[in-house]
Amino acid sequence: MSHHTDENHLDGGFWRAVIVMGIISALGMWGVVVFPIENYLKEAAQQAADIDWLFRFMAFFSVPILVYVNGFIIYFVIRYRTRPSDSIQATGSPIHDHSALETWWTIIPAALMLALGLLSYKVLPEYYGAQAAAVTMEAIGHKWDFEFRYPGLAQSVYNDLYLPIDVPVTMDITSSEAQADDAVIHSFWVPEFRIKQDMVPGMVVPIHFTPNRLGTYRIICTEFCGIGHSRMWGSVHVVSQADFNTWFATQQKQSANGGPKVNVASGDAGAGQALFQQKCSVCHNAAPFDQRKVGPGLADLFDDPQHPALVDGKKADPADVAEILEKGYTGSMGSMPNMQANGISSTDIANLVAYLKTLHK
Repeated sequence: MSHHTDENHLDGGFWRAVIVMGIISALGMWGVVVFPIENYLKEAAQQAADIDWLFRFMAFFSVPILVYVNGFIIYFVIRYRTRPSDSIQATGSPIHDHSALETWWTIIPAALMLALGLLSYKVLPEYYGAQAAAVTMEAIGHKWDFEFRYPGLAQSVYNDLYLPIDVPVTMDITSSEAQADDAVIHSFWVPEFRIKQDMVPGMVVPIHFTPNRLGTYRIICTEFCGIGHSRMWGSVHVVSQADFNTWFATQQKQSANGGPKVNVASGDAGAGQALFQQKCSVCHNAAPFDQRKVGPGLADLFDDPQHPALVDGKKADPADVAEILEKGYTGSMGSMPNMQANGISSTDIANLVAYLKTLHK
């Protein structure tokens, strides 16, 4: 026999606890309704408002579930704790086969899950359903950069995505590497667009959105993808149609001219050292060749006669190093991203070459 069989487990203490949890739940649910999400995370895409509404729906009903589940755990732990006077055979409140409780805690969560499923079925096709778009482009995840391919633009753009405001976009998302075995899962997340989609090797997932607020917003990889994951981020610039046309024309002109020219003699070694720590140290050590990370160490690159050739097989001289930094290369030693992927300018290349010259015995 339980020491507590003389107690009604739905007595006044139980209902007082229920009322207290109800008040806490009501305050939390009111907070969900009035909390200004857009003040802390702007809505910058047409579909963002519906995602926020769906989030509020989930949060609204999650509050009482959180409060009552944890509240009852705390209440029953205190109410039916073992006391020094209890028999070793004492048990707690006999709540098994209480048909009313079991019915309601089954029906309510089931109804909420059904409603959430139906609402999600209505909202998510705005991102994933077949839609007409003014622009169809590609986003490709690499270690550790975002590559964007525009129709009508010969070269890719890395990490800085430009989009015209109020123009529907379809973006085909995937992940790829020059060596297929090196490909990993990345994730494309623009918080202000309320978009997050895994970039899976060998799988192309089209998503649809319409930017509707001017500004610059973050692009973040949210899937751990290796040692450079924390630095895998970019920006999406939502600009006017006129500004987008100007930017696009500049990209076309630059591509036609063969890209920016690098004057390797004009570099600043101090600036190059700072840039090396920021951009290059993820993959390279400023140490002898055999002290590898992703790529080899780069000390004595121009001075060691035993140093292997560059990744393109050419002799290590400033002009060839600058060319690889500018155009990138994939060979037997691995892949070197180009200047766009690394987010560096022609001046940055000159500075890096100047710094590499100082890494000798």
